[in-house]
Amino acid sequence: MKKFWRDNAFILVIFAVWRFGLLFFEYLGIRYLPFKGSFPYFDTILKGSGLPQWLWQWGSFDGVHYLMLAKNGYDGFGTQVFFPLYPMLMNLFSNFLNPLVAGLLISNLSILLAAIVLYSLTKNKWAVAFLFAFPTSFFFGAIYTESFFLLLVLLTYSYSKFFSIPAGATRLVGSFLHPFAWLGLAAYSLYLGIRFGKPLFFLSAQSAFQNGRADSFSTLVNPLQVLFRYLKIFFTANPAHYDYWIAGLEFVAFLFGAAVLFWLSARRKIPVSWAIFSWAAFLLPSFSGTLSSMPRYLLTIFPIYIGLAAIKNTRLKLAILSFFVVLLGILTALFTRGYWVS
Repeated sequence: MKKFWRDNAFILVIFAVWRFGLLFFEYLGIRYLPFKGSFPYFDTILKGSGLPQWLWQWGSFDGVHYLMLAKNGYDGFGTQVFFPLYPMLMNLFSNFLNPLVAGLLISNLSILLAAIVLYSLTKNKWAVAFLFAFPTSFFFGAIYTESFFLLLVLLTYSYSKFFSIPAGATRLVGSFLHPFAWLGLAAYSLYLGIRFGKPLFFLSAQSAFQNGRADSFSTLVNPLQVLFRYLKIFFTANPAHYDYWIAGLEFVAFLFGAAVLFWLSARRKIPVSWAIFSWAAFLLPSFSGTLSSMPRYLLTIFPIYIGLAAIKNTRLKLAILSFFVVLLGILTALFTRGYWVS
């Protein structure tokens, strides 16, 4: 055990720097930005948690839905889009912890373990550095499924395909990890069928969020059409509007993800199974008619970090890393103050 922690000591250091760095960026947001939060259950779930604002801010946006699921289960329409395993764990830990604290503990512990597994898989410290420096990595420390799902993905490819089963019960794209993952997805579909009479309720319930996404397989949109829509936005919308720049972030994230994955696949830098999962996780959201949340969806496509680490020019890697950290600071401050980021 001592050897294990000695070999991974640098990961503990990076994790600590990342975690305290996020708190510093949050502090800057509190100091210079007005709070703009307007999520459902804001007063009852976040402000009503009894915790200080600097802590409950990490439960914003999707976080409030996971908190409600952990407390009440699938009571309202729309909650079915959120897969059950993560809120079930929150519910389990909330027996002896505040539910919000339980969610944060699960997320932060998961990303620490995910970093350790990523290093054991790649033996590359740069990959770990890019993992924590990624511009939207603050979601790993929030009440979101990204860190827990990434841990299951890495465990699937590092240790046992059976880890894909809980992955399939955590995110829809988990079903692309391995055929075993369909057991997790099937279990959730069976529950939805018994409870609501709709085994695929997690698809049709998308309409509850008014985010421009297709709500069924019958209304899928060609990703090229989506890109054209975004180009139209850039030529017609007002650049002074906040949403204009968020659209730009989503568009650039899509192009960046496509470029890295194409390079990795064309050069055969990653196994076929990794490539299948990565392309599925990357393309599936774009068929919904929007690139909304694309900067966040890239987080669990771990070969991206491997691709960045494979850059041979150290100065270029440092430049990318530095740019990522600056962007991470800006986006963290915005997210914690209730501004939509991804």
